[in-house]
This record gives sequence, structure tokens and C-alpha cells, in this order.
Amino acid sequence: MEILALPGIRGYDEVHALQLELVEKRARDEIDDIWITVEHSPTVTRGKGLQWTGSPRERARPLIDLPAHIQYREIERGGDLTYHGPGQWVVYPIVKLGESAFAPKKDVEAFVRSLERVVSELLREWSLEGFAKPAATGVWVKNAAHEEKKIASLGIAVRKWVTYHGLALNMTTDLADFTAISPCGFESGVMDKVENLSPIWNADSRTTWRSSLDQGLARVLNRP
Repeated sequence: MEILALPGIRGYDEVHALQLELVEKRARDEIDDIWITVEHSPTVTRGKGLQWTGSPRERARPLIDLPAHIQYREIERGGDLTYHGPGQWVVYPIVKLGESAFAPKKDVEAFVRSLERVVSELLREWSLEGFAKPAATGVWVKNAAHEEKKIASLGIAVRKWVTYHGLALNMTTDLADFTAISPCGFESGVMDKVENLSPIWNADSRTTWRSSLDQGLARVLNRP
């Protein structure tokens, strides 16, 4: 198992192409599982699935014309609209289901639940309690007013029993960029970020959060 931390802010298309290349290599057993971590330039993506909205389901489009600085891409993962941008920790697990210590069974639902648990465990290091909601994939927390806020989005694809796409955890993300969409079927105001919610966030956190999360991910994945 390897963690590949891509430095800087990377374009969505570049990293998507890398995922597809690694998926094929993993399917042929040329490489072991790889977990890519990255921050993206601003991009709205639309997956092929749907999530709970509380009303009849239909696939969404951006609510307004996207600002010029935000790309739009239609992709293979589950879920509907979401946003990626600077200040967001994005993780793409290239994992072979049924042949991985993290995913010992060919069970996509179990894999998604395991990803939610990983995020919740990492959030504890920021003194936040993450939780999952039925029929609403992702990780949620409660703010000081006890309102439920979505802090991480999840959506994966599987090819030849190898996973790609993954999760996005809002750390210092500009939440205003979510207002152009209904993220995963919810109002944009449901989104929040660790910077707003963590009681231990400090001046150094803005420069150390990414290395801290990469190190925490390595600890979780390497645990017996």
C-alpha cells in the first residue's frame, strides 16, 4: 500500500487521467493499492448516481452558470453534483476489492462505509465527531448550534474490481463556491469545513493540515 501525495494545486483532468492509468495497472497486479491525496483547482463534477433529496429524484445541473474560474466535468463515480477546490483534501483510493487488507471482500457498499469511518477517525484528531447518515453518503458533524453539517463527500467508481474516485474533506475550502450547485442533492448551506468547526484549529493549522491528514491516513491504513 502506498500513499501518493501530489503537491500543489492540481487540475482535475490531470489527476483523473492518472487514476485511470493506475486502475489498469492495479487490475493487472502490476502495482499494489495506491491512495492518491491532492488539492484540485476549482471544479464541479457530476456523477452518474443519485442521493437522497427528500423529494422525487432527478439528476441535477448547476443552479447557475458557473463562474469562469470553475470547470465542469461529468464523470464515472456514483453520486451527483459536488465541488472540488483549494483547501479541500481529496483522496482517491486505487484499491482492488477482495485482494486488499482494507477491502478484503468484493463489497462496494462495505468499502464506502469503511471510507466514512476513516474520515471520522481522522476528524477526531481535530476534536470533531463525524457520523454517517442513512441514505446520505458522506460524513457529517454538528456545529455549535447542534445543526448537522456535511463536511466530507464520497463517491466512487469501480472498474475490474478496482476502485477510483473517492472522498473530499472540506478543510479551508471557500464554501461560497458550493452555492452554484445543490451538493449531492442538498442545499449548499449544509456544507461546512474543519476550519470553522474544530475547537483546536489555530494559526498554524492552515499550513499543516494537509501533511497532518496524509500522516493520519498512513497510520490508519497501516494499522494491523
